[in-house]
Amino acid sequence: MRHPWLLSLLFAGVLASLGSCTRPTTPPPDAGPTVAADAMRPVGRGEVAGFVDGAGGHSWLGIPYAAPPVGALRWRPPAPPAEWDGTRTALRPGAACVQYGWALTGLGKDGSHEGQEDCLYLNVHAPRMSANEAARARLPVMVWVHGGANTVGQGASYDGSELARRGRVIVVTMNYRLGPFGWFILPRGADAASPDADRLSGSGNFGILDELAALDWVQRHVAAFGGDPGNVTVFGESAGATDALALLVSPLAAGRVDRLIIQSLGFGFASTGRATRYTDEPEPGSPYSSGEILLKALVHAGRARDRAEAKALVTTLHADEIAALLRGLDPWELYALYHPSNIETDLFPTVFQDGAVVREGTLEDLLADPARHLALPVILGTNRDEPKLFMAFDPRLVGSVAGTPLWIRDAAAYEREAEYRSMLWRANAVDRPARSLAGAGSPTWAYRFDWRDEGRRFGILDLGRLVGAAHGLEIPFVFASFDTTPGHGMLFTDANRASREVLGGQMMSYWAEFAAHGNPGRGRDGQLPEWNDWRADAPLSMLFDTPANGGPRLASEPASREAVVRLMESREPGGAAACAMFRATFRTRVDAWADAAWLRYRDGACARNGAPRLPP
Repeated sequence: MRHPWLLSLLFAGVLASLGSCTRPTTPPPDAGPTVAADAMRPVGRGEVAGFVDGAGGHSWLGIPYAAPPVGALRWRPPAPPAEWDGTRTALRPGAACVQYGWALTGLGKDGSHEGQEDCLYLNVHAPRMSANEAARARLPVMVWVHGGANTVGQGASYDGSELARRGRVIVVTMNYRLGPFGWFILPRGADAASPDADRLSGSGNFGILDELAALDWVQRHVAAFGGDPGNVTVFGESAGATDALALLVSPLAAGRVDRLIIQSLGFGFASTGRATRYTDEPEPGSPYSSGEILLKALVHAGRARDRAEAKALVTTLHADEIAALLRGLDPWELYALYHPSNIETDLFPTVFQDGAVVREGTLEDLLADPARHLALPVILGTNRDEPKLFMAFDPRLVGSVAGTPLWIRDAAAYEREAEYRSMLWRANAVDRPARSLAGAGSPTWAYRFDWRDEGRRFGILDLGRLVGAAHGLEIPFVFASFDTTPGHGMLFTDANRASREVLGGQMMSYWAEFAAHGNPGRGRDGQLPEWNDWRADAPLSMLFDTPANGGPRLASEPASREAVVRLMESREPGGAAACAMFRATFRTRVDAWADAAWLRYRDGACARNGAPRLPP
C-alpha cells in the first residue's frame, strides 16, 4: 500500500480513512490548552478536565480506558486502568499505538518508528453542557473505530466535535492495539498459571478485546459526559468496519453495543484461528504466522542458529518460557521479524475467527442465524468509486510525471474497471451481508456515496474522474470536516463548498438519527427524504449526492458477484484484455468462488492451459 509521497498532498481529504482527516482535536498551539470550568466530569474516584473545542462544545482527550498493555500484559486481554484521585487534565491525545510511520496517516515519515505500547486511550466530544445538565442529558453515543488496515492510524485523528454539536450526540474515538500487538497467538498453555488467565488469553484477537474494553468504559462512565450507556452506536470505516462486523458476530459484544454503521467494509476476516497468517503452529510457506514469527524470534535471540534448529527447540521449551521471550522483545525487534522498515500492511495479522472473541463460520451463515449474531439495527454502505483511491497510482492505468498522476491512459477502460471493482466491493460489503441480516429479521439499511465533484486542477487533472467517490471520501462528510487538512484545497474548493456542506449536513443528520432511534428515517430534524430499509424483495439504497446531482434519494441497484462477471463478459473485448480485467477485478488471493468463476469465464478461454486466476 505504499504510494508516492504526493498522494498525501493530492488526496489529503480522501485519506480520511487512514487518519489526519479532520481538524485538530486540541486547542490551537498559540492559545495553549485551557481547562474549561464547566468541563469537569467524574471518572471513578477522580475527575477529568476538558476544554471548549472548535465547534463550541466540550472535548476530553487522552482518557485511559485500560491499563498499559506492556511487559507481562502484552498479548493479554486489556486490564482495568489505574484509578486516580483528584483531577486529570484531558487536553491532549494519548500516544498512538505502535506502528510504522506513514505520511498518509499524519504520523511520521514512511517507515519511521511511531507510537507506544502504552496507547489504550480514548477521546470524548460532547455538546457544551454543565456537569448537572450532562448527568441528565442521556444523549445517543457514537463510538468511532478508525481504519488503517488494523496496522496504522489513531482515534485522535478524527474530531467528533462538529458531529456531536450538530447531531446532539456524544462521540467517542479510541486507539486499539495494531498489527502484531493486536493480533497474535501465544503458544498453547502460556499464562495458564496466571490468576487472570481465562479462555480469552489465548484468543489472539487483542485489538477486538481492546475495543470491547473501550465499550465497557462507555458503559461505566459516558453518562457523566451526557451520554446514554443504553444507546451506543459503533461506527467504523474500512478496517474499522471490519472490526464493527466482528463485534456483530462476537458473543462478547451483547449489552455493549446497540447499533452498527459499517462504512466501506475493507475486508473480511480469516475463517478460522488456524488460518495461514494467524496459526500458532509453524508452517512452511506461512512466513507471517505467529508460529513462524516465534521461530524467527528464537534465531534473533541467539537461541537457535536457523529455522530448523528453532523448530526443534520449540518442542523442548515450556509455553511460559516462549511467552516470556516474546514479551521481552523490543517493539521494533518484533516488527523487524515481519519485515524491517516496511509499511506494507498485508504482512501483518488482523481480525480472525477464534471462536471465543469472534465466532467461527462463514459470514453468510453467521448473519443468517439470529442465534449467532447480535440482532441489532445495521447500516451498510460503500462508495461509488471505492478502488479509485488505489487505481489512481497504478502505472498500468494512469500516466504520471515525477510521481504525480496526470492522465488516464484509457479513460473508458479505467471507468469500466472502477465500476466492476466497486460493484464487487458493494456485493461483498453490502448486498451479501444485508441479504443475510434482513433474512434473519435484523433491521438493515444500505447506502452508496456518490459525490465526485472535485473538478479539474491545472487544466488537465480531472479529479472527479481520477478519484471520484473513492475509498474514505465519505468520512469528511460524516464528520463535517473539509477545510482543516493540509492539501485539502485539491479536493475541497470554493466551487464545491456549498453543495458538499449541504450533503455533509444531510449525511450527519441521518447518522445521528440512526444513533438516536435505530432508524435513519428522515434525519435528525425529520426534513429529509425517508430512508427505507433494505429487503430482499426491495433492495433499496440511499444514494448520497449533491442537490445538483439529485440529492439523497432511494434507488434499487442490487449487486452480486455473478452480476459482475456477466457485466464483464458483455462489455469486455476478447483475448488477453478480457482476462486481465477479470484478474484486476477479483484480486483476493484466497477466493474459491472467484477460482471457479475463472474456469467458466468466457467459456474457459482465460483458464485454458492451466492459466491461474492471479499470477503466481
